Amino acid sequence: MSTPTLSPSTEKLIPIIGLSVSGTFSPRPIATTAHSVVFKVDSQLYRREVIVKIVDRKSIPANVAEKFFPRELEITMKVRHPHIARCLAITRPAPTKFVIISDYYERGTLLEWILQKKRLKEHPLAATLFRQLIEAINYLHKRGIVHRDVKLENILIDGNGDIKLIDFGFARHIERRERSRSFCGTQPYTCPQITKYRPYEAYAADYYACGIVLFTMVTGKWPNMTENPNIYPEGYPSRSCRKLVSSLLDGNEMSRAGYDECVNSEWMGVHPVWMFANHAYFYEEVRGEDPNSSNCEMSEI
Repeated sequence: MSTPTLSPSTEKLIPIIGLSVSGTFSPRPIATTAHSVVFKVDSQLYRREVIVKIVDRKSIPANVAEKFFPRELEITMKVRHPHIARCLAITRPAPTKFVIISDYYERGTLLEWILQKKRLKEHPLAATLFRQLIEAINYLHKRGIVHRDVKLENILIDGNGDIKLIDFGFARHIERRERSRSFCGTQPYTCPQITKYRPYEAYAADYYACGIVLFTMVTGKWPNMTENPNIYPEGYPSRSCRKLVSSLLDGNEMSRAGYDECVNSEWMGVHPVWMFANHAYFYEEVRGEDPNSSNCEMSEI
């Protein structure tokens, strides 16, 4: 495979960025798009491998550069959660160049995992990863942020086997009562309202995408929504898992399952206590007055 050709302006920036992170760039990019190039860098400054994404703003369509790109930078920099990729710094070394530095997660995407394993065991693996995903989504939603592009390719796996949600290119702040009219996202993760170009409830749309992720994790297939009501392979997944998936893929966004319905579902109830931790955060289950209800709060240590 030939090495992608870098623009002269990007080539000039690489040694400057290398000095700023006290690091050595990988010989070739690990990813390229029409407007960005991504390198893995062994950084002495951060004392670990990091990702350096160089974005050429002038290569981004004007409407995206004005509307979506500033949102992406602002949200990427401000969010802090164990299951959201950690942005370490954003710099602008040239008028049209932005550099996003983030942690490197070595096990690839959740899509690659599923392709390798064919499908994931419901318990404990799929249930654990799905809980981590909805904790990340709930964290965003509590802060008035919707992701709007939840998909397997945007979920990375770190060295501990935990998920990290990435890519805030379509994310935005939105009021609960407001309906979104930006028909963005990726098929087949988009809810029926988006597919039909109707104003939609963006929070519910994120959970529809989570339903597609869960279905694919436990079946290794994409759901064929034209085959309703039976979209499941014969013999799997379990009845309780099917019930949760179906509630997430409810075409009626007003009755579609959300965070509470997922956490309190029969399928996720197999694991009554949930605790997550990394170097910066610690999760502990918090029970309310209702012994049948549960929630999960995050504290920084």
